[in-house]
Amino acid sequence: MKKIAYILLIFVVIAHTAIAQKFSASASKTKVAVGETFQVTFSLNANGTNFKMPALNEFDVYSGPNQSTSMSFVNGAMSQSITLSYIIAAKKEGKFTIAPASVTVNGASVQSNSISVEVVKGSASSNQNQGNQNQQQSTTAPSSQDIGDNLFVKTSVNKTKVYQGEQITVTHKVYTRYQLRGFQDIKFPDYTGFWSQDVPSNNQQIQLTNENIDGVVYSVAELKKTYLFPQRSGKLLIEPMKVEVVVRKQSNKKPRDVFEQFFGGGYEDATYSVKSKPITIDVTPLPEANKPAGFAGAVGDYSFKAEINKDKVKANDAINLTITINGKGNIKLVDPLKINFPEDFETYDPKTKDNVTTGATGVSGSKTFDYLVIPRHEGDYKIDQINFSYFDPEKKQYITLPSPEFNIHVDKGKDSDGGANVFNPRSKEDVKVLGNDIRYIKTNAIQLTPKENYFFGSGLFFIGLILPILLFVLFIFLIRKRREENKDVVAVKSRKATKMAKKQLLLAEKHLKSNNKEQFYVEIFKALYGYVSNKLNIPTANLNKETITDSLRIKGVSESTIQQLITTLDNCEFAHYAPSAVSGDLQNIYNNTVELITKIEHEIK
Repeated sequence: MKKIAYILLIFVVIAHTAIAQKFSASASKTKVAVGETFQVTFSLNANGTNFKMPALNEFDVYSGPNQSTSMSFVNGAMSQSITLSYIIAAKKEGKFTIAPASVTVNGASVQSNSISVEVVKGSASSNQNQGNQNQQQSTTAPSSQDIGDNLFVKTSVNKTKVYQGEQITVTHKVYTRYQLRGFQDIKFPDYTGFWSQDVPSNNQQIQLTNENIDGVVYSVAELKKTYLFPQRSGKLLIEPMKVEVVVRKQSNKKPRDVFEQFFGGGYEDATYSVKSKPITIDVTPLPEANKPAGFAGAVGDYSFKAEINKDKVKANDAINLTITINGKGNIKLVDPLKINFPEDFETYDPKTKDNVTTGATGVSGSKTFDYLVIPRHEGDYKIDQINFSYFDPEKKQYITLPSPEFNIHVDKGKDSDGGANVFNPRSKEDVKVLGNDIRYIKTNAIQLTPKENYFFGSGLFFIGLILPILLFVLFIFLIRKRREENKDVVAVKSRKATKMAKKQLLLAEKHLKSNNKEQFYVEIFKALYGYVSNKLNIPTANLNKETITDSLRIKGVSESTIQQLITTLDNCEFAHYAPSAVSGDLQNIYNNTVELITKIEHEIK
């Protein structure tokens, strides 16, 4: 027994010594042919955070990061080993070095070793070997029928027949019976013909739930939930959603030993591209019968309140009329109400304030219109009853909510100094001149001119006579030129495209400095989308990647530039929904975006 105890003690000491912090990189092959796939693995035998993958610009990444974890107990202490692997292939011949990766362990940054890879020209034998590898992988992969039964993506709506402006709930989910590892290249629909509002997620990581479909239990990942509001009637199509799903499945390769089997051996990660089915929404136009005269486009369920801050003022004092609309529906699309003010009131366009939230039940909140009015003359006035009308899709009818009448008493205002002319048509009083009617005698030095030397008829006199005429002609010419230039709306929007993109990029730069990745990618996406919309004169609602590609080709933009733009948009869109899965230097992404806009500006015809 003592001998066995000594042997176990020696084994524990050796094992404890071996478990030192080690972060290493390795490759399944260091000499490969062009297009031949091989695996790059990064292993860490400790707990680490903030893993940073080196750039793989000279390689195509087919899979990864594929993560596996193993645990061991030594002398009562647990240690953990984490492995990240990528399946890649070289794009061209040459000798390349894969730079070290980095990870943070116990607050310190640790780097792996670099890997040298020699890439040779592809040969028939290497292509044959590659084909054998692909054939071997296909034998371990599930069949197309198995994929359809065990892995699919579904776009679902709560209703397919609605009124124009009525809310629709759209959910994009992935259903799988495999072990889910992650997602790549998520492409959501453009929702053409709809105004959309995404439901924000409180979790950075996608949560899995279970659903029973026809007796089969699936693990379900909800990728996105959106509320749509159709902007026109007719048949509107919600296009398919596409996503590449990384799953872990059992491999035909047997584990090499019992330890590999215990720590997850015999499994491999595979990537499958799946897409949902399109959905057609039948949108019924709002009924014309009994439509109220002041209908402002509100569809849903609302309440309404109108109030003024005071009903007794002096002439030229301001009054605030506030209209507040509360409820659920397309509240952001509600237009300001048209109000009949007395003719003696000076009015201004209302200030609009939105307080709208997107929750589990839909889009709701309040919208406030603040009207500033100024009565100019004394007297008693009345603001007639204000009516707010909306269409209730549940009751299938228009509902009108009235406000009370407002009676306002206006007293005579104070006369201002300085000789202001005041005319009151209501009292029919004569025009009065306020201020001093006798001016001071000038006491300063007077400029005298010699006799027979007059300004009239001099050269300066004729210059002063002709100059205003020339300036007037120049002014008319410039005004007409400006009008001619502004007639071409497309050219105006095109000229302003770069300026507007620069403003959006300033917001992205602020998020870059604060390291707010999610908002940074949102502002980069808005800058590129807004620039293309203005430059190509395509409304944002009709803008999608196919339209962008076709329009830029017509304008003579190169294919490489177009592909760079589409790739940047895809990366930004993916980063918005899965920011933790995106890596890269934000400063480089910002610089590349500025360079991309400049490149399109030079290439476009």
